[in-house]
Amino acid sequence: MKKLLTLTMAILLSSPFSALAEEVVLATSQWPPYSMVEDGKQTGMNIEIVRELCKRLGFESKIQVFPWKRALMYVKKGEVDAIFSARHTQERAEFLYYPSEAINKERTIILALKGSGIKATKLDDLKGKTIGVVRGYAYGSEFNNDQGLKKTVCNDDDQLVRIFAKKRTELAAGMDEGSMRFLCKKAGIETEVVHVLEETVSYVAFSKAIGERGKILAEKFGKALRQLKKEGFIEKVQSKYF
Repeated sequence: MKKLLTLTMAILLSSPFSALAEEVVLATSQWPPYSMVEDGKQTGMNIEIVRELCKRLGFESKIQVFPWKRALMYVKKGEVDAIFSARHTQERAEFLYYPSEAINKERTIILALKGSGIKATKLDDLKGKTIGVVRGYAYGSEFNNDQGLKKTVCNDDDQLVRIFAKKRTELAAGMDEGSMRFLCKKAGIETEVVHVLEETVSYVAFSKAIGERGKILAEKFGKALRQLKKEGFIEKVQSKYF
């Protein structure tokens, strides 16, 4: 019996996925298709990527979905270890360690239905065409302040995609390309990007409130994320959503 217990403990200690593995607590918010809760189950592109990162690094992942402002507050206080998907800002850099690799490239775009023939190298090329937008969204100062564009205002992205699918607008503006392509795919319509308004990236960022551990985790996650991209894992996961 003593030998059996010793063998069992040796197996547990050698397994990175055992109950003894270090737990990393990460916060995010509901943001289809990157992070979602459907029928009580966490899913989404970034949730899959984060889980794979933790698995490869030998960590147990605990992902919590909050409203975004609350998630930021928790990571700032060190009540969670990390947050995703967070853009880099000077204010956030005061309380977050950012890894050397981003998890997403985010583009603010103008979409047309596939085969529309619409081309644009600048905003002036879109004058005279109806563009669906969502009330209150910031698509970039140039677009938001351009009074010469014909904009049809919607209450949310779902309404925007519905009227776009019915061709009540010729174009649709999206704050995030991935989100819009996900919704359009669900609506059964094929689209193409005719103009890019802005481009940025987002990260899995770690709390400075947890000290040196946060810095080390950021370094490890950055290296592991580069490896996932090299292997084509990110593209494979992305293809499931849009």
